[in-house]
Amino acid sequence: MDLYIKNLSKKIKKQPILSQLSLHITGIYGLLGPNGAGKTTVMKIIAGLSKMDDGEVFLNEELISRGTYVKRVGSIGYLPQDFQFYPQLTIFEVLEHIAVLQGIVDPSLIATEIDAVLEVVNLSEQRHKKIHELSGGMRRRVGIAQLLLRKPSILIFDEPTAGLDIEERIRFRNLLKVLGGNHTIIISSHIVEDIEFLCTKIGVIRKGKKLFEGAPDALKDYAKHKTFDLLISKEDLDDFILKHEVVYLEEQEEKIRVRILSEDDDIGKSVSPRLMDGYLALLQEDSL
Repeated sequence: MDLYIKNLSKKIKKQPILSQLSLHITGIYGLLGPNGAGKTTVMKIIAGLSKMDDGEVFLNEELISRGTYVKRVGSIGYLPQDFQFYPQLTIFEVLEHIAVLQGIVDPSLIATEIDAVLEVVNLSEQRHKKIHELSGGMRRRVGIAQLLLRKPSILIFDEPTAGLDIEERIRFRNLLKVLGGNHTIIISSHIVEDIEFLCTKIGVIRKGKKLFEGAPDALKDYAKHKTFDLLISKEDLDDFILKHEVVYLEEQEEKIRVRILSEDDDIGKSVSPRLMDGYLALLQEDSL
């Protein structure tokens, strides 16, 4: 399913949070932007959890916004960055409770539905573990499982890998990649690496306005011929960072390998830009 956001606007205490924002969301869609850009506000409005001042939201060709609210349709599931479960209940008990709240009353059907979603999120063997015994990544997978009980077509994730260790992040990213085969997914994340790995389309917003929307390669092109790689001594690092836009560094024995954005083509070896490079180059361009 495609989601169309048209001319979305919102103010809080007379301060504009979103300004005539229009997006076409399809595939696995990454929403990028600095802190305060309005990303979480956009997702809450889509999920029907926050009102807007103006604008329209369409699911394919169906208008799903009414007045200042998006209708709470079952085809949209939202997992916020901070969510809580009952810590003393098991995974199965939590999902059973949620299934009943959603109107599933037949015990055999409840068990069948829970078995199915636990299989998808790879938690079948942990079904009798209590929530407080789970790692952060496992709790997030329980969050996805409870969304899937509603059988949504669109899944919305706000900072889904924040606070996870590297192994859990990779496991969670792989799960989202699999879910993207059957769902439209919206991901907001400060971890550009996650967006680069997962997303087929990207939107960048800043101060509530759209700066970019398109394919990942098109965003990378903002840093084309501006991305350079070079080795510097450890002693020169502090001074170098003060003078250049460093986007990545890696210690290599006695040297530091750095990747920078620069208009000076004599400063190092020109390399193909990554998504982070294009994103930072776009923000730089917008600040000029």
